[in-house]
Amino acid sequence: MRLEGWGRFPRYDARVSAPRSEKDIRDHLAAGTVIARGNGRAYGDSAINTGNTLSMRHFNRMLAFDPETGQLTVEAGVLLADVIKAFLPRGRFPSVTPGTKFVTIGGMIAADVHGKNHHKHGSFGSFVDWIDLLGADGEIERCSSNERLDLFEWTVGGMGLTGVILRAAFRLRPVVTGWIKQNMIPAPDLDAAMEAFEKAQDATYSVAWIDCLSTGSALGRSLVMLGEHAELIDLPADKRSAPYTIPNKRKR
Repeated sequence: MRLEGWGRFPRYDARVSAPRSEKDIRDHLAAGTVIARGNGRAYGDSAINTGNTLSMRHFNRMLAFDPETGQLTVEAGVLLADVIKAFLPRGRFPSVTPGTKFVTIGGMIAADVHGKNHHKHGSFGSFVDWIDLLGADGEIERCSSNERLDLFEWTVGGMGLTGVILRAAFRLRPVVTGWIKQNMIPAPDLDAAMEAFEKAQDATYSVAWIDCLSTGSALGRSLVMLGEHAELIDLPADKRSAPYTIPNKRKR
């Protein structure tokens, strides 16, 4: 089938397999070179092997949750969107979220994705407790900061080259509402935008939309956005009774 990344280039005709068991994955590994693919949201061709690409979307179960520590154990094909949908109403939110929620947990680990809080809390790998990895030899090995640290560090950000991620445990952070309190700072040029970031080192989230078409004295003019998880007192009175309920966005 035709495969592409989120950037829609390059495009390849590739063989795609959709294993439903660990035995299926072992059989594919034994037959030749493969790469695991989550939901195809990488910008380029990182999750494409023309010989055999393994779609991991059938490995989509949430397996365990510890309400005391916020640790969630999932299969690699679980979508971040499903994690948010299931756990935000319970007062938990991913510690790191990339620019889209339509990514798999396995893909987030493989790319070691960053969020808008990277300057303060680090990347997604900082909140991964352990990974079950199926290697090319067909053996499953658990790696973490306490066991097989070398394999753990190679796998987090390893773009799928150390093996197929089967399961992982990572930590969700507690939140008291489902809302973000935002402060937007207009910056007339790139220097002002960078200065705004430097002054906002303590902000939990920070990001900017940059006008890449502006020139001259307006080169790099931006909207710098800072965010914090809203407390109950920050919400309008009519939303405090259901602080995790977010209205659906209107569609055209």
